[in-house]
Amino acid sequence: MRAPKLRELKEALIAIFSGPYTASFPAEPTPLPETFRGRPHHDEKECVGCGACANVCPAGATEIEDDVKAGIRRIIIRLDRCIYCGQCQADCITEKGVKMTLDYDLATTDRATLREKIEKTLLSCEACGAVIGAREHVTWVARRIGPLSFANPTLLLAAMQDQGLVGTLPPPAGPLGRGDRLRILCPKCRQVTSLVV
Repeated sequence: MRAPKLRELKEALIAIFSGPYTASFPAEPTPLPETFRGRPHHDEKECVGCGACANVCPAGATEIEDDVKAGIRRIIIRLDRCIYCGQCQADCITEKGVKMTLDYDLATTDRATLREKIEKTLLSCEACGAVIGAREHVTWVARRIGPLSFANPTLLLAAMQDQGLVGTLPPPAGPLGRGDRLRILCPKCRQVTSLVV
């Protein structure tokens, strides 16, 4: 057997005194680059409940449930299904509702801890009760387009109700007519008020 070379002996001594070369992950966090995509964080204050994140999620990790009786839209985020693709952040209409974090260590024995829920108030048609969308989403659109919201009575009235300037009207007593145009209506009912002679 050959005698060890000096270089190999030097490497052996360095390994003995300096410790292992690999990262000690559980004891110390691994440094991550800024562009790392970890757990998505849904900010309840910035989210308007539009559902864009649920529409673009390839893994089905985000779901939308509308409870019409309670008047609530639930956005359910299942982090156990998430593939950290970042589509929810890229397609968020407010650009602040979803942010990818650097948190990647989500190991747990209880799957219920990997579910988050955001609740938003629904905006329903005053005539037929159909869901128009989340109230925050409609008022966000009205603020975003500014004076152009005067062209759509639903946007205008929802924004004014949000500011406390107008109240809600009782449902129409009979069939819809031209006088019902200034109501919060779904597109189908709005079409009926436009076509009435």
